[in-house]
Amino acid sequence: MNTRKNHRAGSLALALTAALAGSAGPARAMEDDAIFQATRIEFDAGSSDSKSIAAWRADGWIGTDYNRFAWRTEGSRRDGRLADAEVQGLYSRYVAPFWDLQLGLRRELKPVARNYAVIGVRGLAPYAFDVDVAAFVRSDGRLFARTRAEYDMLFTNRLIARPFVGIDWAARSIPSDGIKAGVTSSEWGLNVRYEIARAVAPYLEVSRQWQRGADGGASVNSVRAGLRLVL
Repeated sequence: MNTRKNHRAGSLALALTAALAGSAGPARAMEDDAIFQATRIEFDAGSSDSKSIAAWRADGWIGTDYNRFAWRTEGSRRDGRLADAEVQGLYSRYVAPFWDLQLGLRRELKPVARNYAVIGVRGLAPYAFDVDVAAFVRSDGRLFARTRAEYDMLFTNRLIARPFVGIDWAARSIPSDGIKAGVTSSEWGLNVRYEIARAVAPYLEVSRQWQRGADGGASVNSVRAGLRLVL
């Protein structure tokens, strides 16, 4: 009698385990298909070699863990005039832990309106360096590239310093645009923010920009105060 009861109990346990395992698969698939989103916005103002400057940077994404629509925009105003601005729309695909492959379009609004095709990768390199590398093919076939890396150093849970460096490249010289092959511009600096809350953080940024022109290079320093929002 006890043998029959034990057999029935064992069969019931096996059936329950199989049912739970069967339901876990769809649940996991549903979790992978869940829609998430994130947005980061930074805007600031200050001075650059005795001239007023204001800038913005924003990026975000919406989608699942594997497939997302990503976007970004950045630009600046100098002495009250729009100096440069661009916007990008990208398809972002998870390809490795902490790494996404991105494909899409870039629209340069200033200083000259132009269109580019974009292919790049973005993710976390060893030691938690945030790395963004992209190649741009302009509508006239010219090839450019951009690399940027930054790293968050926590002094406390709220006070965070972020050193960064960004470099723009050109594959070939374009005399009509005053562009020479190689590095065309660079920026490096330090951003220090204090997170009042996870979503709100005022910051101070000090940077140095270098621009290469037809007659050589020129450097400027800038100091800006701003606000970072994470939505």
